[in-house]
Amino acid sequence: MLLHTPVLLHEVCSFLDSESKLIVDCTLGHGWHAAALLALAKNVKLIGIDVDEHMMNTAKEILKSYANRIRYVHGNYADIKDILRWKKADFILNDLGVNLEHFKAVERGFSIRWMAPLDMRFDTTQATTAADIVNKYSIDQLQNIFEIYADFSSPKALELAQHIVTTRKQKPIITTHDFKAILNECGLGDKACTVIFQSLRIETNKEMDNLKTFLSAFPETLNSGWRCLVITYHSIEDRLVKQAFNELVDTRKYKLVTKKPIKPNYKEVAANRASRSAKLRIIERI
Repeated sequence: MLLHTPVLLHEVCSFLDSESKLIVDCTLGHGWHAAALLALAKNVKLIGIDVDEHMMNTAKEILKSYANRIRYVHGNYADIKDILRWKKADFILNDLGVNLEHFKAVERGFSIRWMAPLDMRFDTTQATTAADIVNKYSIDQLQNIFEIYADFSSPKALELAQHIVTTRKQKPIITTHDFKAILNECGLGDKACTVIFQSLRIETNKEMDNLKTFLSAFPETLNSGWRCLVITYHSIEDRLVKQAFNELVDTRKYKLVTKKPIKPNYKEVAANRASRSAKLRIIERI
């Protein structure tokens, strides 16, 4: 099994107070951030949330030595208030990165490299797949996805959307290769196709909507004097986090722990290219 490498692990751990009582890992993944945090704070309990049940099963194996200190939640971090109920956390970590396993699991349809169903769901119990979106969304809806999430120009995004709608009238778009062929016909190479696939994944999983909900909800779940950390990888994600954190600071009830986002050093980027766009922002409730 190919395991995901946790991003900014040392930096995340450096901001944990060993006296913390409750950690919430909003995107548990394989559990490597969680394992490091549990090892540092010997008396801490951890709530691990993940929408991907398969990912959580892997984490349970990796974290089995900490089983009595972890509560696993198959759910979405956007629902953090409902998950914690009356409890408040001392340390909230939300790593918004996609696990490498998603791209290596051919059958899940995240990658442009292999023929697979055009799925892209993190939560496989969710109804809507990426194929549903490309086969049912209007031209305007598709154009908006490619403009907003892929940063394509309006004319090019419109061209892609129109070609998708024209093609699906002849036959449904079912596989990753069906979709990639349409993009290739519009002049897109592999790099641009990857960006379009990413934008479709973001829409399929409502990633930006979930982040907005989380950013409005987490302040009610954070204890005074404690911290929330968010790792972003996309410019829109980072902009949303920066804006939300600044608005909290304006209330004078929160402070930024670092004025600028923390980025991976050159050694980490050399060892793990997936980390190169990561930005860590940290806020503390006063």
